[in-house]
Amino acid sequence: MISDLKNRVDALYLEYVFPVLATLRLGEDPATVAYEAELFEAAKAAGIKVRRYIMPEDLSMEDMTELIRGINQDALLSAFLLLEPLPAQLDTAAVKALIDPKKALEPAPIPELLTRVVDAAQRSAK
Repeated sequence: MISDLKNRVDALYLEYVFPVLATLRLGEDPATVAYEAELFEAAKAAGIKVRRYIMPEDLSMEDMTELIRGINQDALLSAFLLLEPLPAQLDTAAVKALIDPKKALEPAPIPELLTRVVDAAQRSAK
């Protein structure tokens, strides 16, 4: 699966289309850190760039809103994955509502998630 994605990514690179995934994690939840590391390695193997945002667990809703607005406006990002769980002071539904629907990814198995990143990059190039 990853080798098929790598072939698609290589073809996109020839068209100057670069799939880039943004991830946002708050804190150091061990399961989330492990998932993010596995996702990063798989993305690297497929040739997908990852921009990781790692913020402190005590991030305020105001700062989270500002951060997500910046991510939404970054035209170089193909897709955006919010890594959960979020800390108690943040309303998960409200945070998810801030994410640009064109970039938003829901958690999924890693190969499927990376396929969605490549699909998003391809769509945005048209």
